[in-house]
Amino acid sequence: MKKMIIPFLLLLILSVFASCEKNLDVYKGECGIFFDTRNTYIDTLVVHWGQLDSDVKEMEWWLRVNLIGDTKDYDRHFQISVTTDEGDEYAAVEGVDYVKFPTDYVIKAGENEAYIYFTLLRDPNLAEKPKRFKVSLIPNDELKFIYTRYDGYFDAEGNLITREMDYQRVIVMDEEFPMPAWWGIYGDQYFGKWSAKKSILICDVLKISRTEWLKDTTQGLSAGYLKFAGKYMQQWLDEHPTLDEDGEPMTMGEASQG
Repeated sequence: MKKMIIPFLLLLILSVFASCEKNLDVYKGECGIFFDTRNTYIDTLVVHWGQLDSDVKEMEWWLRVNLIGDTKDYDRHFQISVTTDEGDEYAAVEGVDYVKFPTDYVIKAGENEAYIYFTLLRDPNLAEKPKRFKVSLIPNDELKFIYTRYDGYFDAEGNLITREMDYQRVIVMDEEFPMPAWWGIYGDQYFGKWSAKKSILICDVLKISRTEWLKDTTQGLSAGYLKFAGKYMQQWLDEHPTLDEDGEPMTMGEASQG
């Protein structure tokens, strides 16, 4: 009897699943597009040019556009716009900060995504102020706006103001070059007062990858090399006087003097 109970239960379970499948409603609503949300908490993407070596002048980027709804057996087209806000002092400029975009894109037959590829340019004046521009999706009859996350804040009167996030992406570019984690241990004694300009000069003169410079001393530059770098740079500065960010002559740390 026990041997028959198990097969009977299996048949019962399978029959329940089969009946459920027959009653499932297949999605037949409208289709839409939105920018991929993975690893993106807001609609702004920041490009830190300063963490790349000085000779890197172009960068290839891409944005993924997702489909919500059914795939089709034919191509579906959509468009984008590339804009800046009127009067924005940080507005990026086509041909200076990025290469002109194509505006027409397609979700191919049988696929549920499309990619917007573009080239960013490194403006020599970017260190003076960041730049930004906006890439926006344009809905049409076949691909509408039916899904997005929302960002919200309260205005002065306490009213909740919300905005749609995933129909646009704001690209912000800067020359931010952060202080490496090891600076508190080795930086002051070998290189003196920290500044981004000084760190960039050291990397350029000694041909140090900025990626290596920013790693900790267990993965990147050793303490011995940093000591050598400080002394070498002081000798270099003695022959090539350079002003630091504060307008004063740049010097290395006390351990690198003499």
